[in-house]
Amino acid sequence: MSYGAIMKRVLVYGMTDNPGGIESYLLTVLDRIKEQDVQLDFVTDFPTIAYEEELKQAGSKIYYIPAKGKKLFKHWAGMKRILKAHTEYESVYFNLLDAGGVFTAIVAKMMKRKVVVHSHNGDTDKQRLHKICKPFLIKITDEYLACSNLAANYMFGEKVLSKKKVLIIPNAIDAKKFSYDEEKRLDVRRKLGVEDKFVVCHIGRISRQKNPYRLLDIFEEVYKKDTSAVLLYVGDGDMSTEIHQDVEKRLDIITKEGYEPHIRMLGVRSDIPDIMQAADVFLLPSLYEGLPIVAIEAQTAGLPVVMSTNITKEVALCDKAEFVSLEEGNKVWVEKILSHKGEIRTSKEEAIREAGYDKNHMSKAVLKLMEVL
Repeated sequence: MSYGAIMKRVLVYGMTDNPGGIESYLLTVLDRIKEQDVQLDFVTDFPTIAYEEELKQAGSKIYYIPAKGKKLFKHWAGMKRILKAHTEYESVYFNLLDAGGVFTAIVAKMMKRKVVVHSHNGDTDKQRLHKICKPFLIKITDEYLACSNLAANYMFGEKVLSKKKVLIIPNAIDAKKFSYDEEKRLDVRRKLGVEDKFVVCHIGRISRQKNPYRLLDIFEEVYKKDTSAVLLYVGDGDMSTEIHQDVEKRLDIITKEGYEPHIRMLGVRSDIPDIMQAADVFLLPSLYEGLPIVAIEAQTAGLPVVMSTNITKEVALCDKAEFVSLEEGNKVWVEKILSHKGEIRTSKEEAIREAGYDKNHMSKAVLKLMEVL
């Protein structure tokens, strides 16, 4: 991979240690701008950063600063030190899940840098913090971006949307990587030992946002109706310990009845496209989302996606996306999930590409982003 002469460097904030939606998006952008005269460098307040090797191979610099939640003054000092030493960063690109990011963005504003804010969420558990910080974030923001209209309204509000231009950047993916392949499906199912199983899949951070207890409750009802069902649960997060303990209790009850474990906690995986090939249905009962990349990836793989109505309808890019209200009982969810058993799979790569969510066909969005940065 060769990179041309760098004319401009942009500092990016928002990467964490979890290879989730924001991280995947930024990695995609980094790959797509390699032909542009722009280089992205990253600052993180996490001890480690996702895709570190990939970022370094792309020529990115990575800076580590203290977490603001524990050492706010040291966090500010670290951010200020970077911007003072590197005057080449005229813009700082903040990728945020809530308005609490203003505590970092204020340093960039004080250092007279352009503040670009990209909203990646549609709601938050940190409601009080978000409401307090939101007006201040709006005031110091120079450029407004979002992954969806829902995410734009959540972060900036209707008043801003009526007066300011918000650039919507699709959460693009490598569609070819997720395209359905029957031979690969059979091979992965054999390796996972689920050849004769009805495989329900969930991939996401184990956090309140993803509604993990409800997800497990729904799947338990699926299993009662069809004991060939297996849940492949991929991810890690701040609720990981308690959810693992809950799963162990559920499995203790079932295994005493003589059944093999039907819930498989797989942790963080690097073979997400393969997991999706092996699955039969993707389940996403989130309390809120911005525009979940994982749902786009699942649709590309031809997977039926059963998700909550709390998720923006913008994510429905083909006929494989279905929505169920969280107010509905588990029975409704179960019927929807089981209705897809034995369904013939076909790739939806072309539909995803035509919708503008393939990273290899997002040049217009990337060029607009580069203009903003």
